[in-house]
Amino acid sequence: MRKKKYFGSFLFKYLKGQKKSILLLAVFFIGNIVLQILLPQVLSYFIDSAVSGKALGYIGMIVLIYMATIVLNMAGGVCESYFAQSFSWKITNSFRKDVMTHFLKIDMEHHEKWTSGEMITRLDEDVEGLFNYFYMLIFKLVGSTLLMVGILTALAVKNLSIAAAMLAFSIASVWIFKAIQDYGTKLYIRSSAASSKFNGIMKERIDNIVEIRTNSAEKYSLHILNQAMKEWFKESLPAGMMYSKLWSASTALDAVVTVLSLGIAVLLWDKGLITLGTVYLIHTYSGLVFDRLQDFRNYLSSLQSSKAGLIRVKEMLDIESSIAEGDLETESRDITLAVRSLSFGYSEDNEVLHGISFELKPGERLGIMGETGCGKTTLAKLLARLYEFKQGEILLNGISIKELTGESLRHSIAYCTQEVQFLHGTLRDNITLYNDDFSDSEIHAAIKQMGLTEWLAKFPEGLDTYLEMGEHNLSAGEAQLISIIRLFLKDPAIVILDEISSRLDYVTEQRILSAIDVLTENRTVIAIAHKISALRWIDSIMILKDGRIVEYGRKEVLEKDKKGRFYSLCRTMESNGEVGINEETWVS
Repeated sequence: MRKKKYFGSFLFKYLKGQKKSILLLAVFFIGNIVLQILLPQVLSYFIDSAVSGKALGYIGMIVLIYMATIVLNMAGGVCESYFAQSFSWKITNSFRKDVMTHFLKIDMEHHEKWTSGEMITRLDEDVEGLFNYFYMLIFKLVGSTLLMVGILTALAVKNLSIAAAMLAFSIASVWIFKAIQDYGTKLYIRSSAASSKFNGIMKERIDNIVEIRTNSAEKYSLHILNQAMKEWFKESLPAGMMYSKLWSASTALDAVVTVLSLGIAVLLWDKGLITLGTVYLIHTYSGLVFDRLQDFRNYLSSLQSSKAGLIRVKEMLDIESSIAEGDLETESRDITLAVRSLSFGYSEDNEVLHGISFELKPGERLGIMGETGCGKTTLAKLLARLYEFKQGEILLNGISIKELTGESLRHSIAYCTQEVQFLHGTLRDNITLYNDDFSDSEIHAAIKQMGLTEWLAKFPEGLDTYLEMGEHNLSAGEAQLISIIRLFLKDPAIVILDEISSRLDYVTEQRILSAIDVLTENRTVIAIAHKISALRWIDSIMILKDGRIVEYGRKEVLEKDKKGRFYSLCRTMESNGEVGINEETWVS
């Protein structure tokens, strides 16, 4: 019962505010049904007129009326199909937008449960289930139902017994098709899940083709794909067989309706109870009724996969993010960031951070260092509120970030990750993320202020240069520069930089660090880095180990503390040149 209400609410929600479109569709919809019922009536009258010896001119007029009705029926069918599909795509795209909005609000804990291929399937193929569900259900199934009602009514006017027989036949046929369809929906859900899993594995292999080939992992990758394909085939075969069952049922019913309609019509005509034109009318209407029943078979088959997809989307929409937004806002740029006894784990038995506490005044710059897996990035993600935490507090000017609206928090804190992804679009689109509030003059001013004018000159069409994948992909350094320009335009009060220069060559790193010098001016900064050179403008240093703060203080003080870890690292750098933090460095 809950599912029925759910799909009913789908239609009601997206039909609201579409009165004009619905009225226009109703005109074509009903008009086309009336014309389909009228056409056999005209031809039946033509047969009876010809048999009774009506004048040739009179019969010719009937022929003209018949031809005009056919033209109107064809034109109405084209208009109905065009407007119906256009309207269906409109509400489907609106639905897709809502699903994507919900997806973006789900916290990272849930995002990490699905592969990107699975999410693409849900956000694209499964969402299109609403188009099929709406188009098939409303404009096809409802249209077929109304047409059958009209035909049965017209038959009842001619002969009540024939209409009653056809009604009983139609009800029995729909019941048979529906019973097969209900069973098939369960099979299609399992088939869709297997297909989604296969798509996810396939995308992962494509994204990592370089690693697979260079490590000779082709055989293993094909083995995994083969297993997923076998599972998909195993689940899709029973689902596909459901169509065969529907086809077999419709074939048997086709024979029944032909024998039933022609047998009764010929019997009545032989007794002189109906005319020859009526025999034609009964036979034609019986064929139309069965065609509509065939439509039920085809549409129900399509609805199986559509409904299965919508059920899968519903499962995602039912997920409530553990991160609830507050209703407070902070507009001040003078923000004091305070972290109090913060502890966090991705699971109950795997705590990553233990009692982290520190405070940054407006404009202070903190560098966080530590070996891989010590919790640096986890801390950054908690500050950006990508995960929910239960123990401790993160405060902005004394207000918990849990009490702030998402928009206010994002305006105050910007998080720049090590892996920067760019979008298919122009350089301008990637810098602004399609935000029209930023003008070209503002973008050029930001680029000039950050000393990146020569870098921009490398792009042949400037901000209009289209960025694409493959061989024309941006380098890691250029992608980082785009993210830095993006942050500069956003103008946050607090910037979190996570290992943004760890894998770059020296020249690119220096260009990025120069841009960061401009970006971090008059801002509170938290920078995660392995290299000392990436922390040249830092005021304080925090060193983490196993999720705990093992050293924290002013940079100039720690540089002189001969017993400290930071001092040891600085000495290692002096003797060996620029180095990163590794396991050996942290032994002492």
